[in-house]
Amino acid sequence: MTTRGRFLGIDVGGTRVKWSLVEDANVVASGDVPTPREGGGVLINLLKDLTASMDPAPSAIGLALPGLVNTRTKSTVFIPNIPGNWKNFPIAAELESASGVPVFILNDARAFGHAELIIGAGRGEKNALFLTLGTGVGGAIARNGQVLVGEIDSIGEMGHVNIDAAGEICGCGGIGCLETVASGSALVGHMTRAALTSVSPVLTSVLGDRGLTALTPESISRAADMKDPWALAAFENIGRYLGLAAGTACVLMQLSCVVVGGGMSGAFRHIAPSMKAALSERATVTGPIALHQAQLGPESGSVGAALYAGIRTEQQSNQLFSQDLAL
Repeated sequence: MTTRGRFLGIDVGGTRVKWSLVEDANVVASGDVPTPREGGGVLINLLKDLTASMDPAPSAIGLALPGLVNTRTKSTVFIPNIPGNWKNFPIAAELESASGVPVFILNDARAFGHAELIIGAGRGEKNALFLTLGTGVGGAIARNGQVLVGEIDSIGEMGHVNIDAAGEICGCGGIGCLETVASGSALVGHMTRAALTSVSPVLTSVLGDRGLTALTPESISRAADMKDPWALAAFENIGRYLGLAAGTACVLMQLSCVVVGGGMSGAFRHIAPSMKAALSERATVTGPIALHQAQLGPESGSVGAALYAGIRTEQQSNQLFSQDLAL
């Protein structure tokens, strides 16, 4: 895979649009702006303005989106948390006409995987699983040093792996998906019961006068730092579920490394012990499985999108070269 050249990566999130300019695998500039809430047309115009502002222009652009995309047609399939009609929308063509350079799209979790594999915590690994923990649970899988990206970009979508056949209904319509028990939303829902019943005096103290409005994975992590038993038990359960799901993926795909990132990875210290224990149960089949916290932080999506643009540019160049040789 190439990391040579100048590439722009854009990561569209529910609240912020982040961008990174990457040259020869080094981030040389980055920034972010609020995600417009007015609808798809305003967002498209914002992306066009952003790409036009790059001088000199990048060789290609990578666009990471929070949903399903078609990497062959370079159109969106399902984008649940961004206003607008995104069904089969040719978003890459819109940006290509404005920028004059190729645009490649992928899911934001797979962008995260590219970044952490190439220049982050997974650097040097050949076969690895990448998990993003936030409102939901995302994932990516690397085999033989390459993140797997399918035509409908859902490879590694760990949040919708079944972990509890008698569990809650997920937003996807399935029952007992991993993100119903191991996401930031699941954590807050579980701890809401503790806060409402005042069973957790430490958590009540952490929340203060703001009450449930201050209940976030970060405040729950602070309660765990203060040895709150409910918070510690909640993180232990999340780690166990993540370890079981990740261990299954490692068995199926012969993976030897798991990298955990996303907004909830700030609580990695509370999640890691039970996650390591669950992963170790698979060691007889898989061998040792390394567990790492992601290194690149909030910019991982935009950095990974830029690196993906470089990879796709090289692939297309090689295809053209092969066609020329055939002639």
